[in-house]
Amino acid sequence: MKIIKTINNNTVCVIGKNGKEQIVSGKGIGFGKKCGDCIDPAQIQKTYFITSSSLQNKLVELMSEIPYEYIKFTDDMVEYIKSKIGSRLNDSLLVTLSDHISYAIERKKQRAEFTNPLMDSIRECYPEELELGVYCVEQLKERLGISLIPDEAGFIAMHIVNARLDIKMSDVYEITKMINGCAEIAEYFYSGKLDRTGVAFERFMVHLKYLAQRLFKNQPLPQSLSRDSSFADMIKNSCARHYKCAGRIQEYIMKTYNKTISEDELLTLTIHLKKISIEC
Repeated sequence: MKIIKTINNNTVCVIGKNGKEQIVSGKGIGFGKKCGDCIDPAQIQKTYFITSSSLQNKLVELMSEIPYEYIKFTDDMVEYIKSKIGSRLNDSLLVTLSDHISYAIERKKQRAEFTNPLMDSIRECYPEELELGVYCVEQLKERLGISLIPDEAGFIAMHIVNARLDIKMSDVYEITKMINGCAEIAEYFYSGKLDRTGVAFERFMVHLKYLAQRLFKNQPLPQSLSRDSSFADMIKNSCARHYKCAGRIQEYIMKTYNKTISEDELLTLTIHLKKISIEC
């Protein structure tokens, strides 16, 4: 393999056997090397296969700016996250998470750490991702001796969610806020008389999560329940109070996010609301 660019003492860009550009890293692999030099394959500890040229350029830029140990740590965390999550993760996670962790460490040194205002929502909406975020924070302390505040686990969780959904980070925050807003409307409507401990509430939150994701990704909503007019009328009449609450949620989504939900979603929300309400 011939070097086409030295990023730092531990990372270089090379032309691989397949004729394509690759990023490889290893302790001291780039030390004293220049463009055109060959590297010893035995020195390679990690090869980064990234198909997007723009993403690869971002990774190269990042590797030249932050310590190698941060990149190595993040790469290990990404591999661990992948092993725990069944769905595919966007390649951008290594870049965004390396950048975030590096920035969080710098803020720690400057005593300028940020609290996460969405921690409660993240805990309810994305428990799996938050657990992985907690693991990353614990490993950072164990392996690099750096202690970050617990809220950093929430920020890391958001990056994982972003990589799972393959959407903009700003949308991830808005989705989380929408879910939290819908849950708060139900809480207020029923004067706090909701069973948050049962499986029904967990299913309600999962439904809100997927509803929000579909809305922000502009995916079509189901239209099957409402086609059966007798069933729809039965739900509206027998669960009138819960249907009214679903309507409040619909109004909130429309006014806040300018997004509409289908009649099917109103009926489905009504059924979920009936199950989590203690009163009715």
